Amino acid sequence: MILCPICLNEFTWSEDELYERTPAGQYKPLSLKNVTGPLREDLLRAAHVRCPEPVADPSLEHHLPYAYVRHGRPLVIGLVGGPETGKTHLLAAMIGAIEQGGLRSYGLTTDAVDIERHVEYVNTYVHPLMVDHVTLSRTSHTATAELADALLVNDGRHTTAVAFFDIAGELLRSSTHEATRFIPAVGGLIFVIDAATKSARMGDESFRAVLDRLPKTNGRLDVPAAIAVTKSDSARFHAPVDSWLYDEQERLDQVDVLKESRDVYAFLHLRGAQAWLSPYDKCHRCTLHFVSATGGSATEGRFPRGVRPRRVLAPLISLFAMAGVLDGYPEMGI
Repeated sequence: MILCPICLNEFTWSEDELYERTPAGQYKPLSLKNVTGPLREDLLRAAHVRCPEPVADPSLEHHLPYAYVRHGRPLVIGLVGGPETGKTHLLAAMIGAIEQGGLRSYGLTTDAVDIERHVEYVNTYVHPLMVDHVTLSRTSHTATAELADALLVNDGRHTTAVAFFDIAGELLRSSTHEATRFIPAVGGLIFVIDAATKSARMGDESFRAVLDRLPKTNGRLDVPAAIAVTKSDSARFHAPVDSWLYDEQERLDQVDVLKESRDVYAFLHLRGAQAWLSPYDKCHRCTLHFVSATGGSATEGRFPRGVRPRRVLAPLISLFAMAGVLDGYPEMGI
């Protein structure tokens, strides 16, 4: 049984009912009868599975990449945060760091789930940020949930499909919008907080909307979470941010994760941002991290000193450990 992250329908699938995507973006049946060997595997690599959930509007019919469903239950990661917190830049920097071999030191390799979608994401977000050094537009409002990107993560023993959702903060505050239907399917959450936050407001409404919507055991969520304090470069000359932001992480050390989580907690608490720490209070397992997607601020839509991401993979690696994608860390999380 596969759980569709878009409509939450559970369904069985078969290689006898596959589809291929046309250059026009339409889907048509794909027959692999009498196709064997490398050609069959190559066609399967680009094949899709149609979600059978009935929809009133044909435009809402959706398909999932075959590679997404063939390796067991995928890990769905949702990026949660309000407008202007830097979710889009953080995800682009994460994918960029992975493209540059950032997971190699952890014994992980990756492939694209959907090659066309991955290339489109890299060309639309990663290349403009990392190469052209321009700011990215805010997450757009869409009628339905859409994967930002998805990767096959392999540790040498097994493969896990990992899907990333980046939904506009305004939509995350709604429990009825179609674009938030993926939330009950998440297997990991990255809560994004702007390091410049100094407000004593009641936290981020999108945090509350997601945390209140997910089922809990004894009052806490079983879904692992990571809190990423983005734009930490704005506080790079202040302790303890400075000691963490320039620490080149190439391994996962549970003691260091605990120390960094403690320092991030204190950093936010001292700035009156206690309400933003709600994921720590409501999740059984949660780690906290200082990150910077760009390494500096933009001027007139560009980063004049270039883009230098810092520690952008730290929240993702922690999630991988807590979700079992990275083996050997059964007690990971605080």
